[in-house]
Formats: sequence, C-alpha cells, structure tokens
Amino acid sequence: MTFGFPGLLWLLLLVPLAVWLFSAAARRRQGRARAYADPHLLGTVLRGGKRTRALIPLGLQLGALTLLLFGAAQPVARPTLPVNKASVMIALDASRSMLADDVQPSRLEAGRTVARQFLELAPASTQIGLMTFSDNASVLVPPTTDRQEVLDALNRVKPAQATSFAGALVSGVRALPGREKAVPPRELVEVPGQAQANPNGTSAPTPVDPQTLPPGAILLLSDGISNRGANPQIAARFASDHRVKLYAVALGTEGGAVSRVEGQLVFVPFDTRELSRLTQLTGGQFLFPVDPERLRGLYRDLGSAVRWEPTELGLGGPLAGVAALLLVIGGGLALAWQRRVP
Repeated sequence: MTFGFPGLLWLLLLVPLAVWLFSAAARRRQGRARAYADPHLLGTVLRGGKRTRALIPLGLQLGALTLLLFGAAQPVARPTLPVNKASVMIALDASRSMLADDVQPSRLEAGRTVARQFLELAPASTQIGLMTFSDNASVLVPPTTDRQEVLDALNRVKPAQATSFAGALVSGVRALPGREKAVPPRELVEVPGQAQANPNGTSAPTPVDPQTLPPGAILLLSDGISNRGANPQIAARFASDHRVKLYAVALGTEGGAVSRVEGQLVFVPFDTRELSRLTQLTGGQFLFPVDPERLRGLYRDLGSAVRWEPTELGLGGPLAGVAALLLVIGGGLALAWQRRVP
C-alpha cells in the first residue's frame, strides 16, 4: 500500500488523545456523581448498563475519526483484479466493389450494420477502433471506449478504389495497444502505399517483444477480393507474430453478382477463400454466411479478454463512506439511549 500524503498519517495521534480526553471527562462525571449522590443510591446512579450504552456510540465515532484521518493520507492499494484487456480494430473495406447491392441495401451498408451491432453489444470496457482500407489503409479512430466517436467516424466512410488486405492488416496491428513500433517484414514495407518500418532512414526501432503484448484482434468486414498491395498471407503471419487474431465477416453472394454501381451495371466478384485462409493463419474465425446467432457468438469472443493484474485502487472514498456510516449509527444510538449526540 502507498500513500498520496504520507505526512498526514501523523494525524492518527489525535485518536489516542481523543480517547484520553473522553476518559478524563468520564472520570470527572463519575467523581461529581459520587460527591452529590446518596451512597446507598450510588449503584443505581452508576449502573453498568448505562456505561455500556455510553461506550458503544463513543467507540463507533472514534472508529469513524480513525478512518477519516487514515483516509486523509490518500492510501492506494494494489490488489490483483480481473481486467478486460480486449482491444479490437474494426477494418471496413471501403473499395468500390462494396457498393454492390447483392446484399441489401449494399455490401458497405451491411458492413456498417455489423460494426454498429458489435459496438452496441461489446462490453463497455472493450477498446474498439475503426479503420478503412482500399488502396491504402487509414486509421480513423484508435482503440477507445468512446463508442460515439467510432459511430461518427463510421457514418463518414466514403468508398474509394481497390482493396489491399496486407495494408489493412499491417495498419490494424500497429494501431492496437503496445504495437505502435512493430516492424513489418521487408516484403510488406517495400510495397508502395504500405506502412513504412523506418521511413526517415534513421536508426531502426526496437523490436516489440510479443510476450509482453496484450491480446488484440482485427474484425475485418469485406467482400474478399484483395487486388492491391503485398501478399496478405505475409501480413497475416505478421499479425499472428504480434498476438493479433483476425476475425473476418464476408459480405456478398456466392459467385459474385451483377449490380448497378454508380449508375452502371457491372459484374462484382465475391470470394471467401482468401479471407478464410487469413483467419486460419492467425487462429481467428471466419464467418460466412452472415448469421445473427453466429455473429453474437463472434461478438462475445471478441469483446472479452480478461486478465488478472495489479490495479491501483484509491481507498480514500470508501473509507470516508464507512466513516460516515459509523457516525450515523453512533449518533443514532447515542440519541436513542442518552438523548444526546456525544
């Protein structure tokens, strides 16, 4: 246990001083009673029961004083408590193929709906961020517990051009807590448009120790066609090496569909094989077709990663609460038994 103001612990010396003052006052009252009462009635005047009823409220209020003085020093305990360490990056495919309407009203809107459901059902302590990817990946909101910030960014997503799974995975991993300095493999950083491990040519950053990293996950919402950037499987291994699991939800219909995109009828492909392979490489899950019950199970897996770890817990407030309770009880007993508050 530590203290914010350890010097205030000296105030606890006031407690024995208060005990001595109350004892001295009690002895003076007994002395006056013996001086003026009839000796034959002295036993009735100084009954033991009355003495007990005087001591109980006094003891409660001295206990309250002790707690208040101890709390003034701002004690802080470090008990081992369960903490939800889950952090998830939602990676929404914003390529033009997501405008296809084979999933009503469109693949992009279906992805938004899945993201909103996850934001609604995930525990409040889960840190959730948002990124989009097309030719390049953009982190719109880093992991946070502020759901409204993520929802606002989700509503502002606009479609772009192609799709790069590798860019999404690398940027998603580096956006998760503790992985900001993660160094992607050379095969990923030398591809134009991808994250750079050392863009300024200065000394290389210190490699991240995977064993010290909290668990992380990427929830990827896409129609499964990666046509830009580096090999996604290398990016998936990079994610796995940094304790990040990929959970993918495929949005589309088997075999693709002919859809009206920006006023033109075009064939929009759909492929689940790449997404399925990537999730297997990271130990995550792949979901297709989209089923409400399976989605809820996916949200449960993503939203909780409980770990036991020392947590700082301020005791000043709880001690003040207990002291107030003791004061109320002691005052009530004194008022009922002695018609006064000591």
